[in-house]
Amino acid sequence: MMRRMRAREGDFVESSDGLLFDVKGLLHPPDRVVAYLRYYPDNRGTRSRGGVRYVKVYDLTKRRLLLEKRWPRYLYYDEMQGRELQGVPKDSILALHMPKLRLAALLHSRRKDALEASATRLVKVLAQESGLPLDCFGISGSLLVGLHRQDSDLDIIVYGSTAAKHIQRALFTLLEDNQVFHAYGPRDLKRLYLRRDLREALTFRDFEMQEHRKLFQGRFLSHEYFVRCVKNWGEITERYGDAQCAPIGEYAVSGEVTGDEESLLTPCRYVIKHVEVLSGDPTCTPREVISFRGRFAEQAIRGEHVLARGRLERVRSEGSEYYRLVVGEGPRDVLRRIW
Repeated sequence: MMRRMRAREGDFVESSDGLLFDVKGLLHPPDRVVAYLRYYPDNRGTRSRGGVRYVKVYDLTKRRLLLEKRWPRYLYYDEMQGRELQGVPKDSILALHMPKLRLAALLHSRRKDALEASATRLVKVLAQESGLPLDCFGISGSLLVGLHRQDSDLDIIVYGSTAAKHIQRALFTLLEDNQVFHAYGPRDLKRLYLRRDLREALTFRDFEMQEHRKLFQGRFLSHEYFVRCVKNWGEITERYGDAQCAPIGEYAVSGEVTGDEESLLTPCRYVIKHVEVLSGDPTCTPREVISFRGRFAEQAIRGEHVLARGRLERVRSEGSEYYRLVVGEGPRDVLRRIW
């Protein structure tokens, strides 16, 4: 059964070693799921499930070092990406945790703890305000795998590109008018800036100016929330192997956003033109900026000028060749508006 599974952004996979990985992206090789270590069993952990303590790891470099030292079989070279990735072989997957199923279980449960109750209430409010059915939603993060604490975030998944636009409009209204929704203030943003360790990427002032208008993050009741929008299965037309990527190196560019149709999604994509290469070979000009990290959604809209720094890669697909910039995987990576 595991060899026929379909996994996508927002899902978690649990390995036979007891490790929990968060799934990245929408495309995976035939024999494994691209997923990055998030929780591992350790007696020093502050989270527990079934009598086992777990440690949470967020930083991408720390995740890789842990795997290299203790579980190297989850590191592999991906031929289509042209680089090392983290991934769980399908024959090592003990369980696939899916946000939709977790939400359905909580909605029918009469024994929810306080955080679980808040998460289901948040989904119901979003569904009512947006007019979307409950089956457009899911619950991810620590709540998905039963490793949440009462101070954990509420990680909500919304499925569908059109649904993403409905949710953004709904959150705009809720943050304006609803007393239990609150946008992040300066203290919240300062904590977020430090937690993400963004000091190498941009100043706090630039971060604050970038983040203040975002709607997919904020506070609901006493909890922080984050909404991640993911394509429906029917919207995923590309298959693994359709495109082959070759990393070029770190680049910095500026340009004008001319396409923002996938700016609300994870992975997100911004089409750019009038590109100026600020660092790197000026003959290799990217035509788009993409990210596999949810925090780069809502970064810019069509007509705005942006500064982007990340990994340039050459993409060959269906006889064509172009360059794109991938942001969110290095400590200096940035995508922000130019004001």
